[in-house]
Amino acid sequence: MLGDIFGNPAAGLWGIAVAKNWKSRQISSYDVTGGNQDFVTIPPGGKVVVGEIEGAGCISRIWFTIRSGDPDILRRVILRFYWDGEEDPSVETPFGDFFGCGFAEYSHHTSLMQGMTSGGYVSYWPMPFSDGARLEAHNLSDQEVGNLYYNIQYHEVDEVGEEVARFHAKWHRENPTTIGENYTILEAKGRGHFTGCVMSMQSYDKGSAVFLEGDEMIYVDGEEHPSLYGTGTEDYFQGAWYFTHGCFAAPFHGLTLFDKVDARVSAYRLHVPDAIPFEREIRVTMEHGHANMLQEDYSSVAYWYQFEPHDPGFGHIPDDVDYVTPLGSRYPGYLMSEYVADPPVNVERRRVLHEAAVLRHRLTEATVKGVIPPELEGLTKRQLMEADFEGLKRLVEKHRPREK
Repeated sequence: MLGDIFGNPAAGLWGIAVAKNWKSRQISSYDVTGGNQDFVTIPPGGKVVVGEIEGAGCISRIWFTIRSGDPDILRRVILRFYWDGEEDPSVETPFGDFFGCGFAEYSHHTSLMQGMTSGGYVSYWPMPFSDGARLEAHNLSDQEVGNLYYNIQYHEVDEVGEEVARFHAKWHRENPTTIGENYTILEAKGRGHFTGCVMSMQSYDKGSAVFLEGDEMIYVDGEEHPSLYGTGTEDYFQGAWYFTHGCFAAPFHGLTLFDKVDARVSAYRLHVPDAIPFEREIRVTMEHGHANMLQEDYSSVAYWYQFEPHDPGFGHIPDDVDYVTPLGSRYPGYLMSEYVADPPVNVERRRVLHEAAVLRHRLTEATVKGVIPPELEGLTKRQLMEADFEGLKRLVEKHRPREK
């Protein structure tokens, strides 16, 4: 029984020596004619079923590689996986984001559960099912996917235990985010446990990283105050200081893209040794900057296990290519600030944030010199750090340099 395997402490690293009670099988895109056309194609707007399995089992490994003339194809091919004959997919996410590559970028990295290595996209998330599985790839692009290669390895078992939850992965985007409201990574109802996410975040202002001031807040089972409350976005992904030392890849956390010029960050955090359980519901959120001061472009894949049925209201991806396509593209990317207009609400707010940053810098220098100008008297770094937008606005107006 598959539940015995998942519940057995020996099923970890040392479990490699334990006898396996399953039949291993693999579905692949091999050429059934005996030739070397070991791939499938997906026409513009079309889909292919890459795997159909009957009975009980567990997918243990997925590998893909893909080729298309569309530079944003990693966002424009949507993976949808269905367990046990369900109508709403438990997995619904752009191809690249599912494997940890945000913004349709080709980003080498490896974690314990997934990654991309030299063009090969791999997942080791266990995906159990009791009554069949179906895996589909949908092409939202107006260009053909000329080559989609895949290997899907799974364990065929007699029975999957009642205590084994189903794997879920859903993509969500808010472009732009909402002033004063946290970005939502996951909303789920039922019983299960949250096991991580990939987040791709971009400012409309070239060079800005102020969105990294946002804290994670995770609410479990209807609580008003989050059980988990963080100290900053880069802290949640277990980096520090605005990721100043660049990209990294660790078993459970990593930074796969750090684009200072176009203000883009893509990172993953996998709660494998520290899964977050919920009995009725969970809401996983992230501020976009301190107190959600600015509108930005945020997207994410949430990974979690839960018992069916899942709530079909979260994470649906419409057949709208604009919904998934990143801001700009790699061709006019160097013109991003001119190519993509900043939301109007950000214009005044960026001016206030700029003036507040100037105040903080002047206060730091004055403190070092031991001479505080009259207009800075009474101002502290703590005030600047704790203030929301309206508070910063008041501080800026109060402590502007006085005209001589």
